[in-house]
Amino acid sequence: MGRVALRIAAKMRQILETKDPKAAAELRFDDDVMDDVHRSIFQHTTDGAWPHGMEAAVDLTLLNRYYERFADHAVNVANRVILLATGANARK
Repeated sequence: MGRVALRIAAKMRQILETKDPKAAAELRFDDDVMDDVHRSIFQHTTDGAWPHGMEAAVDLTLLNRYYERFADHAVNVANRVILLATGANARK
């Protein structure tokens, strides 16, 4: 998740500097990757085979959620860049 978040942050910086609506629209694919990892980690911690205890599961679940929300916020910013650059609402 950290590597995906770093990739999203680098792309977000580029998008904000260039105001490129095409690059902004493509950021959602990185968010999809983050969502997939989020689901996978959540399933792993709740499948009954988690050997690291409840505290570690809660900490990992929270961290997992924060990374997932970071990606969601990046997509929201990208959608606003698209709106500013093109006048089109990317959320549709």
